[in-house]
Amino acid sequence: MKNKGFTLIELLAVIVILAIIALIATPIILGIINDARNSAKQRTAELIAKEAELAYTSYLFKNNGTGEPSDFCKYMTNDYFDMDSAKLGDTPCSDAGTGVKVTGDNGVEYTVKYANGTVTVSADNLKDVTTKLSSK
Repeated sequence: MKNKGFTLIELLAVIVILAIIALIATPIILGIINDARNSAKQRTAELIAKEAELAYTSYLFKNNGTGEPSDFCKYMTNDYFDMDSAKLGDTPCSDAGTGVKVTGDNGVEYTVKYANGTVTVSADNLKDVTTKLSSK
C-alpha cells in the first residue's frame, strides 16, 4: 500500500515560496495604506479650508454683510464653523498669526491661519491648502 500525501521537502518548499511572496507584498500593501492615509489627511485639510470659507460667509450673513476677512477669530468660532468631521480646538483664536487649531476625525491637528486675504490650512507632513476670501 502506497502512502499518499506530501513529503516534508514539498511542504517546506511551499512555505518558503509563501514567505517570499509575503515579503514582497508587505511593503507594497503598507505603501498603499500610507498613501490612503495621506490622501485622507489632505482631503480633510481641503474640507476645513472650504468650511472656513463657509464660516466667513455665515459670519457676513449674520452681521448684515459687515465684516472683513481679517476678523478671522470672529468667524472661526463654533457659531460659524460647523463641520461634522473636524472640531475647533479649545485654544483661543489669535489674530496675531497663530491661527486656530482644528482636530479632524482622523485625529490629526490642523492649523488654520488667515493672512493677506488667504486662509491657509496646514498640518505635519501635509502640503498647505489655501483658499482666498473676499470681503464682498
